[in-house]
Amino acid sequence: MKGLYRGILGSMALASLAACSTTPRPSFTTEAAPDINLASYQTYSWAFPRPGGGNPFVYERVQNAMNASLAQAGYRMVPEGQADMELAFTLGARDTVDVTDWGPVGAYYPGYGMNYHYGWAYRYNPVDVRAVTEGSMALDVFDAKSDRPVWHGIAEARIGSTDSPSDALIQSAVDGLVDRFASAAGKQQP
Repeated sequence: MKGLYRGILGSMALASLAACSTTPRPSFTTEAAPDINLASYQTYSWAFPRPGGGNPFVYERVQNAMNASLAQAGYRMVPEGQADMELAFTLGARDTVDVTDWGPVGAYYPGYGMNYHYGWAYRYNPVDVRAVTEGSMALDVFDAKSDRPVWHGIAEARIGSTDSPSDALIQSAVDGLVDRFASAAGKQQP
């Protein structure tokens, strides 16, 4: 019987380790113009081929990842002025403070308590305070003829405090945004 429990616990531990990932998973929000047929868009060009400010190497990695993901979804990049839609993306990061109050812990146990007094221990509330950096990537799609916005998507994730996000995080955010746009357009993903 002990072997069965050990086997179950071992399986659960392996499954939980496999589910863990060091790459943060972005959360997504999207919005589409209600009166636009997104399925009519097949070709694209970049509205801002070289965005100003920020790390140019990160922008290049994001744009390359976007081009690859859009091609996989069936969209074709064409020269400016010949596209159905124009795309633009923006990147941002902000530092915030994350506070977690774990609630009362160590409630009333006999013996030497938190303050080293004999008898009942005092209740205390451990609180974790962490500085975190939240990163965001926004993809905007405009109708090339009218310059009207037709779709907007944002990917947000906690990122490390470094200036350059990992390739895995960039790819995850880009794929999520492109998948959501393609789904809104009614395209079947490969």
